[in-house]
Amino acid sequence: MDFAVLVKAVPPLDDLRYDPERRAVVREGAALFLNPFDQRALRVALQLRKEGETVTVISMGPLAAREPLRDAKAMGADRVILLTDARLAGSDTLATARTLTAALLGVGHGLVLTGSWTTDSETGQVGPEVAGLLHVPVLTGARGIGRAVDGPGVVVTVDTNTGWATYATHAPLVVSVGEKIIKPGKVSPEERAAVPLSDIETWDLDRIPVDPATVGTAGSPTVVVSVSEDAPRRSPVVVADGTAAEQVARAVELLRPLLSNPRPAPNPLGSVPAPRADDREVLVLVTDGSGRLAPRAPALLSEVRRSLPEFWPSAVWIGDAPDSASLERLARAGAVGGYQVRVPSLPTDSGSVARAFRLLVDRRELAAAALFLSDSFGREVAARAATSRGLGLVGDAVGVSARADASLLWSKPSFGGRTIAGIVSRTRPSLATVRPGAWAEAVSGASASVLDWTEIDPPALDAPLLPFDAGEEVPVETPTLDERDVVIAVGMGIGGPAGLNALAPMLTRWDAALGATRKVVDAGWVPRQFQVGLTGRSPAPRLGVLLGVGGSANHLVGWKRAHALLAVNSDPAAPVFREVDVGIVAKVEDVVSLLTDALAPLLGR
Repeated sequence: MDFAVLVKAVPPLDDLRYDPERRAVVREGAALFLNPFDQRALRVALQLRKEGETVTVISMGPLAAREPLRDAKAMGADRVILLTDARLAGSDTLATARTLTAALLGVGHGLVLTGSWTTDSETGQVGPEVAGLLHVPVLTGARGIGRAVDGPGVVVTVDTNTGWATYATHAPLVVSVGEKIIKPGKVSPEERAAVPLSDIETWDLDRIPVDPATVGTAGSPTVVVSVSEDAPRRSPVVVADGTAAEQVARAVELLRPLLSNPRPAPNPLGSVPAPRADDREVLVLVTDGSGRLAPRAPALLSEVRRSLPEFWPSAVWIGDAPDSASLERLARAGAVGGYQVRVPSLPTDSGSVARAFRLLVDRRELAAAALFLSDSFGREVAARAATSRGLGLVGDAVGVSARADASLLWSKPSFGGRTIAGIVSRTRPSLATVRPGAWAEAVSGASASVLDWTEIDPPALDAPLLPFDAGEEVPVETPTLDERDVVIAVGMGIGGPAGLNALAPMLTRWDAALGATRKVVDAGWVPRQFQVGLTGRSPAPRLGVLLGVGGSANHLVGWKRAHALLAVNSDPAAPVFREVDVGIVAKVEDVVSLLTDALAPLLGR
């Protein structure tokens, strides 16, 4: 089994520059490094490689990317190829996937590995789109990959919304790896310098079997129409002097006006347009891989009604018939119509669901858009739907509006939440994944009896790729970060599991949910499902409390929608104090019990 690893050279967040005319990030001249998630994928491939097998690294980018790609060669890759051509500039994820797929077809592929995310664009789409173009299965968010003991296959364990699942399968296959699988590789300056630049092969478009018209700006189905910095909206006040009791008292007074003023309520649901034009319909996948209602999906129906008053949402249910409670919830969330695509065997994989969804898209080809949750399952389904029809896909959207020509403008964060990109699609329907929790579910007085429900028989489906083992780290009934007014997030400054246990009275008294930084999750103190940040959740609590959190940009991006933010850290120079409303410079253990009692009245506890 030979390995191919897809990597990207990215700039540090602090080196970002913008070209307002190109509406793009300027990468030329910026110091580049290998995306940390892709470094993990390369290390996994090198560990899995047996004698006689090869590891080929493929990247797409400017000529300057040769420098960081030397790291891949120094780490042990047999071959490193950089796809670089002026005609590739402006490629979106689908155009990028087309280019990478063409290169893979040229060099051959068995197990294709890549990182789940890149730190600049954060879409998580390229891996699943490559799988769709190769017509092979995809598994995303892998936390473990091993060779099968009794054959040529592989065993892959992936993270799920509530725990983990393990698959036994074989190449060809695309796997994206998550943070927990292994640490990124490290290459010293001396090791990098020892690799000649000539070892990095550079290919232009003439070397690969791809039509230049399908890549670059002209071949991209999505277009960035604006890029703006997401300016901070908080004015931090840091309390550094006095006793612990005095600091807590001062912090409570600073938080009082924020917590006393209610959060702005979401806009009410708009009225249903009459007549309901086919080209104003928005399809929303509301089921998960088991054919059950995905808990965060109804919010997508609600936001269509709020933000797109001339449009109307239809719920897409793939699986057995929905029960009455689910139908009622969909109607109250704002669904106007609904489609049930019957899939005979559940649970199923993203490929089967994508094929069923494509059947509906073919029948509703005038629909304006299709929405999916931006979790691993939703991203896989959306990517496969996009590649099968050449449709534009926007990843991790947090906002949508209609333009004068009735096209849709999607807003998505990038570069650790420092920028907001405005993106439109040249295709119909335009596809988008939506960050879970980004939009609020409405509860209207509608009844399920008003839903215009249509049943559709699916096409023939291949046998799905199903796990042979699975487990829960977080019980299904555990309150999520989206269901609590207060979320308490812990960083490494909490000291360890003992410090975490000391927070139990605060969590109980405030009826709060628990969150964590990536490092805490990696340390095994808290399950991955509680991670907040770039590759985790984005809660919108009335109050967020960050305890022992240093303040990395990748973590803080997850708190953009919090109404009020309080941080406690013993380091007065901690970056977290620049991104919150109120900060307390103190040891967490010195103020936890004081905060628990002092804030309880403000929280109605």
